[in-house]
Amino acid sequence: MRALGALIGRSKSSVSRLVRAQARRNKHPESSFWESEEGAAWLRLLVFAVIYKFGLQCHVGADALSDFFKMIRIDTHVGVSPAAILKIIKRMEELLPVFAQQCEASVQSGQRKAVLAFDETFFEQMMVLVLMDLSSGYLVLESIENDRSFETWFAAAKPRLEALGIAVKHAISDRAKALIKLAIEGLECASGADVFHEQYGISKWLSSTLGRRKKKAVVQCDEAKSAIETKRSSVCQTQLAVLQEQNVNAQKTLEHAEKVQQEYYEHLQGIAEEVHPFSPEHNACNTADSVALGLEKRAQSIESLAVREGITDKYSAMKKFRAQIVPLSSHVKVWWQWVEDSLQDLPADTITQQWLKNSLLPVLYWHHQMHKTQNRTHRIRYRDAWQRAVHHFETDPLRLSLSTSELEHWVQWGEWMVRQFHRSSSAVEGRNGRLSQLYHNGRGLTKNRLAALTVIHNYGLKRSDGTTAAQRLFGTSFQNPFDWLLGQMGELPLPRKSQQRIVRNPLKFNAVPL
Repeated sequence: MRALGALIGRSKSSVSRLVRAQARRNKHPESSFWESEEGAAWLRLLVFAVIYKFGLQCHVGADALSDFFKMIRIDTHVGVSPAAILKIIKRMEELLPVFAQQCEASVQSGQRKAVLAFDETFFEQMMVLVLMDLSSGYLVLESIENDRSFETWFAAAKPRLEALGIAVKHAISDRAKALIKLAIEGLECASGADVFHEQYGISKWLSSTLGRRKKKAVVQCDEAKSAIETKRSSVCQTQLAVLQEQNVNAQKTLEHAEKVQQEYYEHLQGIAEEVHPFSPEHNACNTADSVALGLEKRAQSIESLAVREGITDKYSAMKKFRAQIVPLSSHVKVWWQWVEDSLQDLPADTITQQWLKNSLLPVLYWHHQMHKTQNRTHRIRYRDAWQRAVHHFETDPLRLSLSTSELEHWVQWGEWMVRQFHRSSSAVEGRNGRLSQLYHNGRGLTKNRLAALTVIHNYGLKRSDGTTAAQRLFGTSFQNPFDWLLGQMGELPLPRKSQQRIVRNPLKFNAVPL
């Protein structure tokens, strides 16, 4: 002991205590690995990764994480009590916003044109304002506020947009007055309506009614068939003919209900199909007026179907929908104006510009929509539109006159341009749903936790192409936030002897002084 202490510069008693502590730790076959330099480094990586991924990102409780660490028998080498884990999580929550600030400060200043989506989400008494760049998925703002007035929105959003150099070309939201005012007056851009919000407004009026009628027709049809099968041998021919006639009438009622429901769904989905910069049938360039005309025809078709079926519009759904036709058509208007402004800054003559708008952009747009949509029916229509656009593109003589480098240049510009077309704020709705899940799983959501989750969303989560939201917005790569945290978190906490569990005896009476 004395020789070992002289070798490491420690006293004999100190060396003795360290040796006894090491013997207490090495209870398991793998314990010797944790004592090595490589094992200690891997153990540190394991603990921080589990806490980052599950404790911070997925809201798994500290008690559950502590039990997990004890199950894999590392509690002899690392302090993994719930209190120690909560301290690590708190430290990560404090560091992640610092990481985001460093990343945002490192990018080059400049103007970044964007389409934004606004929304609010509520958790009991807490309200969160969410502001997202739709093209990149970058969360510009997630802020806990007391109200959702224009003044509150503007005070929170304006400094963030200026700091990031974002110039808002278009803002999409539900039709809350504060959000419309924020877009038009605060950010000085057009305010667009969400397509799926407007579809939902119509579905609240008709979907349940038509669904109940179909369900009732199915029950009547089944009852008519069952009556024929059970009474065929016990009734006369006249009664059997009546039952058969009832069966035929029930079948006709069911067929009519299915036909009406199918017609309704076609017109309801057609609302979304109208809001495109190109026509799906012949790839002609749509204008705001043509989109508005198409939406009005869809409204008339749905309205006539309701009148024909005797369904009253007690929610004034069509009046509300028609009031949003102009905001819906603004998606196409703003996008085409964006295309025109972008072409003015590019070295392209009139012929090339027409080729870009009528030949190249339809190919890129329908290809993008085909892979973006989750609706099978829409995917088939978009694939057909893409194939027609490809055929026109391949037969265009101007394409053959372009070099490979020129074509790649225009394709890159076109792909960027088609990614700027948006007609819904569904990405924000998805984020709200994720926050709701985390809120209920984790039994709450604090300001620091929300800020940390925002950083993880922007810099840690990746799409299928391997890019993060920050990389797509700023056009540059950043260090992974977890790798950065590893260099800031310091050493793991050491295990401590836990308090003895007290077993209470209800039959033991302690004397109470008078």
